[in-house]
Amino acid sequence: MHLTPYQKKQIRLVLILLIGIPATVFAVYKGIQYITMASSDPTPKDIVVSNLTTASVSISWFTEKSTESYIVPMLNGTEQSPIFDKRGEGNRFTHYVEMKNLEPDTKYSFVIMSDGEKYSGANGTGYEVTTAPVQADSPVANPIHGTIKNVTGDDVIIYAMLKSREAYPVSAVIPNQGNWIVDLSLLRKIEDKTLLKITDETEVLLVAKSGTTRGATLEGAYSSLFDSNGKLNQTMSLEIEEMDELISFFPDKARIGSTVVTPPKEPDVVEEEPQEEEEVTPPTDSGDGEIPTNTYTGPYSVKRDIPWTDLVSVDIVSGLESGAGTVLISNLTDVGFTVVWRSATKQEGYIKYGISKTNLDKEAWDVRDGLATKGTYFSHVVETDRLSPNTTYYFEIYSGSSKFDNNGQKYSTKTFATLSTTPPFETRSGTLINASDSNDWVIVFKIVDNDELGTQGSSGYITAIPDDNGNWILTVGDARSENGLTYFSFSDNDILQTFFLGAEIKKFDISLSQNDIELDALDASSTTNTNSVKLLSDYGIINLR
Repeated sequence: MHLTPYQKKQIRLVLILLIGIPATVFAVYKGIQYITMASSDPTPKDIVVSNLTTASVSISWFTEKSTESYIVPMLNGTEQSPIFDKRGEGNRFTHYVEMKNLEPDTKYSFVIMSDGEKYSGANGTGYEVTTAPVQADSPVANPIHGTIKNVTGDDVIIYAMLKSREAYPVSAVIPNQGNWIVDLSLLRKIEDKTLLKITDETEVLLVAKSGTTRGATLEGAYSSLFDSNGKLNQTMSLEIEEMDELISFFPDKARIGSTVVTPPKEPDVVEEEPQEEEEVTPPTDSGDGEIPTNTYTGPYSVKRDIPWTDLVSVDIVSGLESGAGTVLISNLTDVGFTVVWRSATKQEGYIKYGISKTNLDKEAWDVRDGLATKGTYFSHVVETDRLSPNTTYYFEIYSGSSKFDNNGQKYSTKTFATLSTTPPFETRSGTLINASDSNDWVIVFKIVDNDELGTQGSSGYITAIPDDNGNWILTVGDARSENGLTYFSFSDNDILQTFFLGAEIKKFDISLSQNDIELDALDASSTTNTNSVKLLSDYGIINLR
């Protein structure tokens, strides 16, 4: 068959289309598949240690895939209860977990669960972080705050650090309004983990991250970035946009690598045969007043863990009330509340809570308890968090061998609604004196209107726990009105009504204009029975030379 040149041209065109279209479709498919695979990686990246203190630390990381991710602490190679994102359940590109109730100057390890996969350090035994040691100085709150543009949802984390990279960052998650607040008083040196003080000349770096390649940065001297109240100057702007290598702004020692966990090989255990120790009897005192002249070179018997009795303390605790009558709800917000009470003896304490009276499916322990150890206290402080706004929660209290359940009806409280505005970050601080164990006291406060200029009436209860040195800090800026509809607006003329848990009948009115507030534990009780000093012989100390 003879084909004309025109027909040949048409056949060639058809063949090109028959071959080219499928090839093009296949190429597009492979390209989309590659992009999808690249953007669906759940591996934790840019893992950062921030907000390092003696008892807590924040761990944050980012994934290219929007997924749910959380931390599982490890204790002696055994997995503990998981710690979930501070913002609650949900898939995100940013992930933020707070490890609380830790011990000072202690190394902790953990793994990260991301999209059902387990990740840890290169050795496969878990990431590691060490808390800060206890130091004499107490931080004085130094909050900074501002707003980030182009924020949708709560999938953004803000970091504040020194431009010199000599300190661990401080950080916070940002709600969907874009408002943020962090406390620069938590900055600690990477070298020795001691606190740093900020001056007007200190070069500060702000980094906001909403993913591995999206964020915003801002840097400059403290006085050029913030006004006298710590608010970001209006001339400065943080706006989320595409940015690469944001992790390069962070100090190297505040960053952690990642890899998939592989089960570590258990080492062979070699049992050593016990060796019998030769028993040597030290010389005894004849009691005749003569000091032995011969030299003794053998071992001496040493007794440990001998009970020690306080010689000259004041008996205050016995004058305080205890039991179900001291149960109090404080620090009520849209996402949490605190339950406090006192017991007659030192006991472990926790609560069970939930949204149904018949299904208290969650537990919360004392804020001073560790991940693996539970303490005993007279004053008990249990915090809940990551709750739902405008929701009624029921709870019962377990204190030692006792259970408090409001006569079978369960205790209950309703969380407040979420407010659209950010509260001012204002604090008051002070010291508790004449308390032999200051960390086992709870101080209860309430803001009371005294000039009719701000919010009328009084705020809800807010509480603080002194540290081992008696120092305490109270956040008053986010206190709510009693109905929770607004933040409590106050002035320096208003009153900070104060009492010790267990001694509610004795209240003290303190002006809000005062900051360094000194509270005396002796004021908690009307009786101050001083114990007499016992003789040394009462402690088994005799023939003292």
